[in-house]
Amino acid sequence: MEFGEPGQGMKALDDVSLEIRANEFFTLLGPSGCGKTTLLRLIAGFEQPTSGVIRLYGEAMQDLPPFRRPVNTVFQSYALFPHMTVAQNIAFGLEMRGLGRAEIDRTVSAMLELVKLPDVGRRRADQLSGGQQQRIALARALANRPKVLLLDESLSALDLKLRKEMQIELKRLQADTGITFIFVTHDQEEALTMSDRIAVMSKGRILQIGTPSAIYEAPVNRTVADFIGETNFLTGEGTPEGLRLADGQCLALNEPASGPLTLAVRPERIRLSDQGNLEGRLEDIVYLGTDTIYLLEVAGQSGFRVRRQNDEGAGNGLHPGARVRIQVPAAALRVLAE
Repeated sequence: MEFGEPGQGMKALDDVSLEIRANEFFTLLGPSGCGKTTLLRLIAGFEQPTSGVIRLYGEAMQDLPPFRRPVNTVFQSYALFPHMTVAQNIAFGLEMRGLGRAEIDRTVSAMLELVKLPDVGRRRADQLSGGQQQRIALARALANRPKVLLLDESLSALDLKLRKEMQIELKRLQADTGITFIFVTHDQEEALTMSDRIAVMSKGRILQIGTPSAIYEAPVNRTVADFIGETNFLTGEGTPEGLRLADGQCLALNEPASGPLTLAVRPERIRLSDQGNLEGRLEDIVYLGTDTIYLLEVAGQSGFRVRRQNDEGAGNGLHPGARVRIQVPAAALRVLAE
């Protein structure tokens, strides 16, 4: 599937092909401008592809207008009608379908129970908090029982604490309803927390699709490794003994390699240890409450991170400028494609 402006030499989406399973929470993850919202709008019917086919449960969608597709969308702004009550907002789509009053009232009550706001039906939408408005937008979108629910950065307007609460709530709603959720975000932690599978996007292409653990533990290239979580990169030359770094230090590998190599290793997989297999100079210490991050210069590369959980309290007597040794397990290293 492709999408772009004919003759403009630019494609918002380029050769995108993916299959989303029924009843899964699927996330499109990537930086701003990577094409994830465009892909969501294509599925919704707000945009049309210049080539390719979009199928929902086997039925071609690209020629159908949005209101004919079995999907609903929750936008970042929620798009509630401020002059209507909560109940009227949820009922709006049901009324457009011509359902009877009794069925509408039952559905509205059921949706309010589903999002755990059973007592706000008579309030106006603009009298609700941001988190409550988010839930009502979800209730309205779910009331028509769509086969697919599209969510475009729908948690980004919430503060951090509420956003984390809503991440859990969204996952619960998806499990309770059995509806396929397609979620767009640039927040990697959000994607890892909620998703059954993630598609990592960059420059209009899908770089990797997999479970959160698969993408985090085994990124296919440097772009994915750099975007998902904190990552250290070590570059050098592969030798029979391992990776030879610029300063002559050698890091053993599980498998023999040769030629220029780039390795990725997560900060939490590294330990400060007097018997470590690499040496570096401590540049800074960043205390985060639950964790402490040690920033090192290793083999001439600045900003190498070691993350240590503060399970025994903060501090170990180290100060910037000290020479330290670190233990980098061979099993934690990932050889990356460029």
